[in-house]
Amino acid sequence: MKTKIILPLMAIMLMLTACDKQPAGKRAPKSKAEIEAAMASIPEVLRQSTPDPGDVFTVSRKGEKVTVSWPHDFSMCKGITILRNATGKPDNRDAAARLPRTSKEYVDSVPDARAYWYWVSIGLPDGKMKRIGPLRAPPDSERTGNYGKASDDIQFVAQRNGQFITVAWVLPDIKYKTVKIKRNASPKQNNKRKKSNSMKMILQTVEAQGDYADQPPDAEADYWYWIEAQRMDGSVITKGPVKAAFGIK
Repeated sequence: MKTKIILPLMAIMLMLTACDKQPAGKRAPKSKAEIEAAMASIPEVLRQSTPDPGDVFTVSRKGEKVTVSWPHDFSMCKGITILRNATGKPDNRDAAARLPRTSKEYVDSVPDARAYWYWVSIGLPDGKMKRIGPLRAPPDSERTGNYGKASDDIQFVAQRNGQFITVAWVLPDIKYKTVKIKRNASPKQNNKRKKSNSMKMILQTVEAQGDYADQPPDAEADYWYWIEAQRMDGSVITKGPVKAAFGIK
């Protein structure tokens, strides 16, 4: 049984404890002939097996603002995703933004003064992904930025009662392109050794606040939850992992 009720978060917590449309212009290719034609027109750098990130995009920083830009025309592709993390390693990358294919730039707001690494992921016309990077945005050594974690503005709880886990959320803005709730049997987003611990999306909506009753596969196991919300400008805010707490029996 699954329910969805829009209530103030405080009321929900008391109860617990007691498609992104493409812009106008070129449409994405659909037929085999259209896909072949689009693949023939993608920038040459995307044909390389391992493109040099510096040939594809640039990264610059001023305070908390990091500008990721590219001179290439990706309008024949399916979309652009900007990924980042603070390690430069390919695991545990967060989506900073999901952008229309006609985009040429994204200005990110990072949560603190440390260095960040960026990847640009391109959805090719044939359905494959070309993930390029990383490039490093240097730390804000002088700490000139105005920092504040966007996740601090997200109210997100998960509580378990019997075989159901209810997640409830309130987001800081009113309108969103997508709001995704994800679940894992580990506090890590991905576990390469255990496929059963891979992340699972349990709900996709556009509601800025609400609740959802999830029934995970194992009534005895612990579970962790994430929320990922894409704003109307393409930027993405996230929170998690949040462990499902057991309610009062």
